[in-house]
Amino acid sequence: MGGRLTKVLFSSLYLGVALVGFNSFTVKKSVTIKDDGKGLFTTYCAICHMLPNPASLTKNIWQLHVLPVMASRMGIIYPNYDPLKGLSEEERKIVNKNGIIPENPMLTDKQWDQLKNYILKNAPDSIPLDRSRLTRDSKLTQFVRNDVQVDEQLPSLITGLKYDKDTKKLWIGSYYNKVLTWQPRIGVVDIIPTKSPVVDFSFYKGDVYFTQIGKLYPTELSTGQITKNDGSSVLAGALHRPVNTAVEDLNNDGTPEIVVCNFGNKLGSLSLFKKDKKGKYKEDVLLPQAGAIKCYVQDMNGDGKKDIVAMFSQGDESVYIFYQTDNLKFKAKRVLRFPPNYGTTDMVLTDYNRDGLTDIITVHGDNADYSNILKPYHGVRININEGNSVFAEKFFYPIYGVTRVLAEDFDKDGDIDLAASAFFPDMGPLVDESFVYLENMNSAKYNFKAYNLKSDVPLKSLTLEKADIDGDGDVDIIAGNFAQSPGAAPPELDKKWKAATYGLIIYLNTLKK
Repeated sequence: MGGRLTKVLFSSLYLGVALVGFNSFTVKKSVTIKDDGKGLFTTYCAICHMLPNPASLTKNIWQLHVLPVMASRMGIIYPNYDPLKGLSEEERKIVNKNGIIPENPMLTDKQWDQLKNYILKNAPDSIPLDRSRLTRDSKLTQFVRNDVQVDEQLPSLITGLKYDKDTKKLWIGSYYNKVLTWQPRIGVVDIIPTKSPVVDFSFYKGDVYFTQIGKLYPTELSTGQITKNDGSSVLAGALHRPVNTAVEDLNNDGTPEIVVCNFGNKLGSLSLFKKDKKGKYKEDVLLPQAGAIKCYVQDMNGDGKKDIVAMFSQGDESVYIFYQTDNLKFKAKRVLRFPPNYGTTDMVLTDYNRDGLTDIITVHGDNADYSNILKPYHGVRININEGNSVFAEKFFYPIYGVTRVLAEDFDKDGDIDLAASAFFPDMGPLVDESFVYLENMNSAKYNFKAYNLKSDVPLKSLTLEKADIDGDGDVDIIAGNFAQSPGAAPPELDKKWKAATYGLIIYLNTLKK
């Protein structure tokens, strides 16, 4: 993850936009490469991730931010660029040991110039703001915003948020190495110290599993861990920046397994932890790839076995289904893939069209790395399951810098509505699109009506959760205030975010009022 803060959490929490990832760069001898700029670009820039469009980024972004990274991953020395800058000696050893940066250049100077010039020739000078977005949102009236203070520590930096329906408690992870449990009309019920920030919670048969990221910011050090209940019982340690966990009995033997998304940085993995005969959790790496950001356990092919659906960002942005073929044995199938500048950050599973097949809604908007500009292809995508591991994008709703999404029938009319938050919105006229509600007007035609709220202090959140928080029979939306920006923010707005005393932003659904 290259982008400072949210790739802290986004990447961690989920964020992820590393434009290139040549972690295992190999070119088969049988491949014929046309030795011109386009041929070199098409070949070398599609080996480790989906081929990006040169026109998707500006010349300035390519020249100053992306090309130096590309060059380093191809063993090419780029003027005045140190790919290991800021890394500790221990991290440098890890990078070198794993061959992240090749010792020898993969292209000649002439070939590199050809490739670089092809990109710059086809990149625009600028990408204009989509002004049609300025008038597309209606005023949101179905939800009423309530800001709730949870503690006195400022600025508020909430890193994890999950609601337990059984106990009716909201679990809150904080950058300040503590977990709070909160209930409406009561407030904070308990405070639990942790070794590092908790960025995710999982519930299983009365137990609460904490995903402690270790280092919030990008690192090659493995200091994360999975703990249980009070945060002190370590089930899996020395993890490389874990950001999401699914706890489930995958083989129905009475013992839960733990699926962990180790987002990492240049290295990472999706890993399965299963108990050995001594009762200790042992790691089985399902895919050794950086950027694992979200996972679910669900039978995706109707064979009665529990499968794993996992999303990866950080270079090779993809969604895989790990089909369980036998007792905790899996076969991976990539079902979705996106260009590396999409900034894939989140996904939810839902049967959008009520046909009995699980569809995948994906979110793309991380903007913390090398290309911090407004991107027209950032947004929410509905990918419909057509069977046989085929998913087709049927709907795209553009939102600058969107990072989280919820899918729910919020208005109780029988179809799926969407709520989305953006950590990287346009900081100017569209800053209130940091929260957007999309009401489903016609499910078959993918017709949604957009709403937002004008606020003196717009939403600033890495987390988004849904729950009937007030117990009135409809579903509310909860966000955690994270009052820090990985990049430049308007000074007055940044001051307001950091001075805000609230930790929770609750959008109360007025449907039942």
